[in-house]
Amino acid sequence: MVRVGRQIFVRTVALYASFLVAASVLARVGDPELGAHQIAYELFIFLSLLLDALAIAAQVIVGRLLGAGDAAGAYAAALRMIAWSVVLGLVFAIVLAPLSHVLPRAFTDDPQVLHQAALLWPFLAVMQPLGGAVFALDGILIGAGDTRFLMWSMLAASAVFITLAAFALALGWGVVGVWAALDVLIATRLALLGPRFLSRRWLVVGWELD
Repeated sequence: MVRVGRQIFVRTVALYASFLVAASVLARVGDPELGAHQIAYELFIFLSLLLDALAIAAQVIVGRLLGAGDAAGAYAAALRMIAWSVVLGLVFAIVLAPLSHVLPRAFTDDPQVLHQAALLWPFLAVMQPLGGAVFALDGILIGAGDTRFLMWSMLAASAVFITLAAFALALGWGVVGVWAALDVLIATRLALLGPRFLSRRWLVVGWELD
């Protein structure tokens, strides 16, 4: 429990540290950019919690099936969970996409903030199906006890994001550059977790995971 808890803690800290870096970069760019980022970040967290409902289900179901020695059943259930999570993410993206000039007004009436929110909005929408797949894979691999891989893959994705965020600040890419980098963060996680899932190395029914 201590080992798994430590690895999940590092993974979670790396994820939140990435968003902290994003806020730090945009605070140096300007108040409207930071305000728009905060609106999008709050929506991201809200939608992530909804997607996490499927991830937690995946965690429990995969853990139970692997504990029962049913590796084939665990893989089949995991595929279904990924599919449902991606579909839910697509629904979120479709709902969000046309609301770039509507939903931010629930948070502010500042025209500069609203302009910046509209600029980053496509990246928030695109993030939803990507996040759906990633959150489902998180739950699956946590249920399988593959937390060491989750930790290192998150650290690698965060390193990619921080590098891009530094370029965004140095080259004046603004809120678009930072949110494009956040999309790359999620996409990098998917690029790392996807092959791990397909390799089936996480389908371990014993005590230890290689």
